[in-house]
Amino acid sequence: MSAPAGTNELPAALQDLRQWATSERLGGSTRMTQSRITAFADATGDHNWIHVDPARAQDGLPGGQTIAHGFLLLSLTVEDDVAALAGFPGIAHVLNYGLNKVRFLAPVPSGAEVRVRSRLVSLEPRNPGQWLLTQHKAVERVPEGEVALVAEQLSLIVLSA
Repeated sequence: MSAPAGTNELPAALQDLRQWATSERLGGSTRMTQSRITAFADATGDHNWIHVDPARAQDGLPGGQTIAHGFLLLSLTVEDDVAALAGFPGIAHVLNYGLNKVRFLAPVPSGAEVRVRSRLVSLEPRNPGQWLLTQHKAVERVPEGEVALVAEQLSLIVLSA
């Protein structure tokens, strides 16, 4: 989809955002506690024993621990961006626009710490006053850096009128 003539020029309101998004950002660490995993299971209805039964996992899974849901890890990719994106002057709001190329690469056992690594893929005009921000996201285990998940996250940036 090509942009209308004259809309490829980046508005002043997005220049700081582009600079922020261009630099690779590393989020703080988050511990994947069993209580958080169980709460996610309750919210989604995914009560597969590999996530919620520590006793069975002890004998039935490599490492002997339950593992976090892939979609729980995926949900972490928006956490650091929410406040940052909404805080840029000239932005009315930011909408989750979807995901591309999501891959679950390695399990994350209960008790492990993870962090999100982010970088800009593109910032493209959509409709007048709207820009599509595409970011590469990786959820990695701390401290070893093993990548558990990769995805392209899409956010629709709506500028103030």
